Amino acid sequence: MTSTQPAATPVTLGIHHIKLPVTDLERSARWYGAVLGARRLAELDHRRPDGTLFAIILDAPGLGTRLELRLDPATATALKGYDFLTLAVNDRAALDQWITYLDTLDVPHSPPVVALVGWLLVIPDPDGQRLRLYTTTPHGLDAERIEYDSPWLSTGPAPEPKPSGDDTANATGAPLCLLARITAVPGQGDLLESRLLPLARATRREPGCIAYRVRRSQQNADAFVVYEERTGQQALDAHHATPHMNVFRAVAADLLATPPHPEPLTPCPRP
Repeated sequence: MTSTQPAATPVTLGIHHIKLPVTDLERSARWYGAVLGARRLAELDHRRPDGTLFAIILDAPGLGTRLELRLDPATATALKGYDFLTLAVNDRAALDQWITYLDTLDVPHSPPVVALVGWLLVIPDPDGQRLRLYTTTPHGLDAERIEYDSPWLSTGPAPEPKPSGDDTANATGAPLCLLARITAVPGQGDLLESRLLPLARATRREPGCIAYRVRRSQQNADAFVVYEERTGQQALDAHHATPHMNVFRAVAADLLATPPHPEPLTPCPRP
């Protein structure tokens, strides 16, 4: 019997491109253009023989390869919440620059998360798939500071959550969701908006904040709606004790027609 040497592994030339399923090509192309500065390579548009567009190719600075957006609503929906791509940034200061940039675009994102090695920022795209920014510089924090329970940090399947007497998140682990309607004194809508937006930017940086969005009525310029999601009651209580919340109370006290009354929301059962 003769022995043969195993063949050498063939060599690749690196990553050719990254393919991402989306439900709306144009919407996602605009989003990745705004967030990553990606440029559409129109000459590489993918079309079927009948002219139907089914994929767009983007050139994103710093990605190291091209990004293909492929029209595939079923797969995009199934992957909602999946963190498909992690990009490197230098350190926490660089992450904070991204936070400021995303806030100017009004793009929702996570607060800075203490991940296993570095700081992490998570940015859901229009389909809810998660683009992540991770610092190459370690955070240097003790292991007990790692946010294993953060909804933004994927650490594999979680154990069945247990209801807690001091947490209003339900027994299925759903976040605490609130809706608040805020009305300014007549004619003071612009000034109230200028107070609400800095509050929103600071709030989205809080640990335990999943989402915090401010929207203004198109029919009443003095009326606003604030939608927020928290990991639980403790995160909400901590929010009310933050310096930026105290500042908002002081600067907005004379601008509110009535005190806001947050309304807890309950998830609807899936059909």
